[in-house]
Amino acid sequence: MSDTENILRGVLDNLLVNHGYKLNYVTIKSKPTHGASFSSKLFSINVKSSEGDLKLFAKVGVVRGKCSEWMFSTERFAFNELAKIYSDLQVKYEISEEDRLKFPKFYGSSRMGGKETIILEDLVASGYETFDRFKCFDWEQASNIALYLAKFHALSFAFAKDYPKEFEKVLNMKYEIWSRVNEEDAKAYWAKTLAGSLAVIKNEQRGRVAKFYESLPKPQTYTKPIGTPVLSHGDFRLSNLLYKKTNEKVQAIAVDFQTVYAGCPATDLVYLIFLGSDEEFRAEYYEKLLDHYYNSLSKMMEWLSIDSTEVYPREEFDRDMKENLPYAMLIGATILPTVVVEEDAAPDLGNFDYNQFVMSPNEIFAKRFRGIVSDCIRWNVI
Repeated sequence: MSDTENILRGVLDNLLVNHGYKLNYVTIKSKPTHGASFSSKLFSINVKSSEGDLKLFAKVGVVRGKCSEWMFSTERFAFNELAKIYSDLQVKYEISEEDRLKFPKFYGSSRMGGKETIILEDLVASGYETFDRFKCFDWEQASNIALYLAKFHALSFAFAKDYPKEFEKVLNMKYEIWSRVNEEDAKAYWAKTLAGSLAVIKNEQRGRVAKFYESLPKPQTYTKPIGTPVLSHGDFRLSNLLYKKTNEKVQAIAVDFQTVYAGCPATDLVYLIFLGSDEEFRAEYYEKLLDHYYNSLSKMMEWLSIDSTEVYPREEFDRDMKENLPYAMLIGATILPTVVVEEDAAPDLGNFDYNQFVMSPNEIFAKRFRGIVSDCIRWNVI
């Protein structure tokens, strides 16, 4: 048994006893990530006890340092505090069970052995599936994922309205990824990443795109509130979501909340769309998806006794989307390569090195990135 599994067993013994379970038998099985998760090792857990059987899921962090501490404390806050606040709000306003935003059930967390561990219910055991990160979502998937995101943002507006003092405290939550990078490492990483991205686009576009990147502001520009702040997810992409089909209807749920921060709703939506779709999907569904998201947001806000036309009117949303479109070019060059990386080329953050994130562009990345560039040129972003 590995050191990680020994630590996980000790964590389980402590947490489940606190939940009133007398453990008879526990089996722990490592789950392959297939290149989809860099920050954690994943485990499925089968617990047999006199109080009943449990199917659990564990994430054990492999990243070290301040970035790891930030991600762990952020996710612990999301599952331990934010999920309860949002659940209470939905009960208060009598949101139907079917229409509520749902979080995975949280059993606890630990830093035992210096390894940050999160224990959740195993949603896969109850019929949920992972998305194929190499494929773009279709309209049915995209519309239901955007619905989940709209509810997440609407509940943030309700949090601000109903618990203003508590909400004021979370406004200092920042997106720490970009700020944790050493400046020298960042420059070297960016130069190599930019060269790889420019290599896959058309010759006649390279000068224009290179000039655009030279004038691009710091990444932190796009992870700050523009107007009315909300709690943003920060990493809202297919690898951090599961889905289940019930009566031919897709139901999506987020399972990773390591990067929640005070930001702008549009940033999450740009992140989702440009990391989860291709040029062909956006040509047919981009405007429709924006309409669907905003209408879903307004509906949920109405159920929470908030007038979206006053708090977050469509004009402000459209402005936010326009101002955040350059972010699509940034994440296209930096995040998209990690989204579609082959398993054998995925970074090993247990042996952290920024050079691991400089990836040779594969054909999936090349096609998707060319589409982002084409869209941004057509929309006068570049």
